Amino acid sequence: MTTLNHEIYINAPKSQVWDVIANLGGIVKFHPLVTNSYYVTDDKQGTGAARVCEFGPDRSVNETAIAWNEGESYTLEVQFIKGQKPPVHSLHGSVSVRGHGSGTVATMTVEYAPKFGPLGKIVDVILLRPQFNKIVPNVLKGLKHHIETGESVDPHVLSQIELSPATS
Repeated sequence: MTTLNHEIYINAPKSQVWDVIANLGGIVKFHPLVTNSYYVTDDKQGTGAARVCEFGPDRSVNETAIAWNEGESYTLEVQFIKGQKPPVHSLHGSVSVRGHGSGTVATMTVEYAPKFGPLGKIVDVILLRPQFNKIVPNVLKGLKHHIETGESVDPHVLSQIELSPATS
């Protein structure tokens, strides 16, 4: 199992950051690669709530909440439903928030189990980790920008903003 963690400081109260990330259908506002997102369950929050994220016309994923700690964190199970699937047995993404001074530290964690045994470990090191270690910080950068400015983030907006250092 591979686990990757990234965090960022957001100049906003924890409750405001939580409200944005807990709106699962609203990820399109801050994830620079998501072109459309929508709920696929009646439940909008809590364990069992699910969304679809589209990454252009050729790739989409279904993300279902498998753990939910209101106001603190959640974990999503990711299932690829359209397009190329990465060589992993399982993929989970978690988001958590914690107050830090007058702002908030948001943390994203990605956990996955590479396929193909020893070969999969090589693919993980040379392909999967570098991709996730690029994507996740960009999602956090988009979250920060969206919360602090109200502007939706796409690849163009992402290229225009500077990343603030995370606090530990």
